[in-house]
Amino acid sequence: MGAQCCNNQSYSEDVEPCDDTELNHLDARQIIIKYNYKKKQREMNSSQTTKTQERTKQLAVTLKSGGEYLGDWVGNKREGYGILKWPDGSEYEGEWKNNRAHGQGKFIYPDGDYYEGQWENDKQNGRGTFQSMSGCKFEGQWKDDLQQGFGIETWEDGSKYEGYYYEGIKQGQGTYVWNDGSTYTGLWINNKRHGQGSQVWKNGKEYQGEWFEDFMCGQGQIKWPNGYTYVGLFNKDVPNGYGIFKWPNGKTYEGSFKQSKPNGKGKVILSNGQTRFGEWHEGQLIKWFDNTQDDQKENYNVLNLEDL
Repeated sequence: MGAQCCNNQSYSEDVEPCDDTELNHLDARQIIIKYNYKKKQREMNSSQTTKTQERTKQLAVTLKSGGEYLGDWVGNKREGYGILKWPDGSEYEGEWKNNRAHGQGKFIYPDGDYYEGQWENDKQNGRGTFQSMSGCKFEGQWKDDLQQGFGIETWEDGSKYEGYYYEGIKQGQGTYVWNDGSTYTGLWINNKRHGQGSQVWKNGKEYQGEWFEDFMCGQGQIKWPNGYTYVGLFNKDVPNGYGIFKWPNGKTYEGSFKQSKPNGKGKVILSNGQTRFGEWHEGQLIKWFDNTQDDQKENYNVLNLEDL
């Protein structure tokens, strides 16, 4: 709970200051809440402690750092339920153990953002919710102040991710829904679509296959809402390499693609079953390898999958 680390004031004897930079940035996708206490036991002065080891409740105690604590004590340690408020407006209310946030509790940042959930040894551990004033929200599992395990993350624009995290990043199986209704379901590595996955765009176009660092890359298949299909190799989101393209009427092109266009030798299977072999350059038919070079040439002289 690094709020008390934001100043250079004197600290009470049981508190150890940490770097001033700890709370300069709050990121809803990777929240770091930390403050450090000296492990060595020290007896506090009479205004801050009780000599009995039974749980007691005192009036509000002001620490040398300026923070004010009201709650349960065991000896000279905060233990049980209590509220600690800092001069910058941040506040923790919840369970304590051995001077640390431990159990169920809520930490409110000076700007109004908050985390509410389970704590262990001053860190977010277990199930909890982070809510920002901007509208971003994360609900799920935490380990040592980072999202880890299953969680649901939503943003102010309506986008949503539901899936698995590791050390604060999307990792494993998950579904992302954009605010325009487009969706991706599949594997993630290091916050990127990576591995097997499928995406559906708002216009109805569907891709299913391999991804590499957020790009369609490898073997995959695209289906367009108007009935066209492509099955083959992709590189950086476009057909590139060997593939098969089918028209809605049953015609098929099979051959090499370069940047979404037929490029090189290939064959066309007509809807009546006839097969013709030809050569293409950047989507334009150069020639047929038969005796009717000009016949039906105009039907295949331009083919660019990016136009679909």
